[in-house]
Parts: sequence; structure tokens; C-alpha cells
Amino acid sequence: SSGINAEYGQVTRLYNAISAASYLRHVTMLAQDYAKSRTAFGHTLNKLPLHRASLAKLETFSRALILQSIDLALVLNCKEETPSLSSNVSRVLSAVTKVHTAQVAVNTMREGLESFGGAGYMEDTGLPGLFRDACVLPVWEGTSDVLSAETLRALMRGSSTKDVLRYIRDLATGKCVLGGYQYSGELGTCDQLETPMYELDRYLTDLEAALKDCQYTGRTVTLGLGAAHAAATLINFAHYTQDPSDVAAARLWCKQGLVPLHSIDTTDINDVLSS
Repeated sequence: SSGINAEYGQVTRLYNAISAASYLRHVTMLAQDYAKSRTAFGHTLNKLPLHRASLAKLETFSRALILQSIDLALVLNCKEETPSLSSNVSRVLSAVTKVHTAQVAVNTMREGLESFGGAGYMEDTGLPGLFRDACVLPVWEGTSDVLSAETLRALMRGSSTKDVLRYIRDLATGKCVLGGYQYSGELGTCDQLETPMYELDRYLTDLEAALKDCQYTGRTVTLGLGAAHAAATLINFAHYTQDPSDVAAARLWCKQGLVPLHSIDTTDINDVLSS
């Protein structure tokens, strides 16, 4: 019974991740279309450098959540087909992906609504409804704090931490493709991916150190794992397609999507709650 419930929980978290990716993709496409017709300073919004940067962030984050969700779906589907992929990976990634995709979708959608101006707040556009619906994603199927605690507990078991970090590194370096499958061909090399690969490797080193003492920063560490997983899927996909747009998305994510891993002084937490 407990095994069935665990499997069920992993699937429902996948559904949650797919919903997060779809909500963000919806808003991203609407924002891109709106920017082609709305004018400011004598130009359409999609010609203004600042707004182009915002649209690029929406597009990058949207792609990240889509690939992260696809990878989790493949990991859950191929556990029996790839015995080298530890069950620890699916157990941890299902919780991490749910937390990360939900949080990123809500935060990025809020920014996306700004691109519509007042229309993003008016009910008759349907945009506020999209945002409200997305806000439930971090809540059900396990809140971010609950799943972060579950993630940390799972990472303390056996070789879980090594298995998960190894899988993320294998994705980024092309030792496997999404889902842990082995690719019969050869993934092409790309000089423009060297920088994001280096940034991700350094980030994973910092993440491994943060995992040693994360009683109070477990949520940040879980989001960090999710961000690293998303980075690895983007880099892996860019290696496969060799498309300049996919390469650029991987580079942008490693600049904007990796979560800062700050430590917290427990004295500050206790003192601020003492009043």
C-alpha cells in the first residue's frame, strides 16, 4: 500500500509540473503576441530592448519548465528500462520538480502579467484568472515546505545525494539524454555551451556543500536542485538540437534561473520570531 501511494504521489506531482509549464507557456505566448501590437515610445513593445529582455526571460523560463517536466515524465516511465538509473532519482526529482515548477510558474507569470499593463489586471481579459489558477500549484500535492522536508529526508538516505547530482551532471555533459536514456549517436559539441556547463558544475558544487547544513534553508536548497535540474535539461537539449535559440536559452537560464544559495543565521530567525 505504501509503495502504491508513493508511486501515485510521483505521478500527481508530475501532473502538477505539467500544469505549471502549460500555464506559463500560455502567458508567454499571449505576451509575445501582445508585444507585436502594443506601442510605446513610438515602437511596438517587441522592439524595445527592456521589453525584449523580459520576453526572453519568459520564453527561457517557459522552455525550462517544459523540459524539466518532460524529463521527469521520462524518468518515471523508464525506471524499468534503465536499471542503471537509481530509484532515488525519481523519488527526489518528483518532489523537487513539483516545488520548482510551481514556484517558478507563479513568480514568472506575475512578471508576465505586467507586460500587458492594465489589461493584465482586468477580469474580462481572462489573465487574472490564469494567475489565480496557477497560484494553487505550490499548495496542493504537497506544499513547498513539506516537499522540501521530504526531499531533504530522501537525500539523507544511502547514496541518494550522489545519485541525483550524478544524474544532473550526466544530463549536462551529454552522458545520457532526457530520462536517463542512452543515446545511440553522439551529441554534438558546442563552444557556446561551455560557459553554462561550467556555471552549472560550479553551482552543483556549492549545492552539495549547502546540503550538509540545510535545516533552515531546505526550501532554498530544494529550489536550487530544481534550478540545476532545469539547467541540465536545457543544456542537454541544446547539445542535441544545436539550435542557436536552444543554446541561448541554456545560457540565459544559467544567468537568471539558478537560485542564490544563501545561508541563514539561525539566531536571526529566533530573534525575529521572539517579539
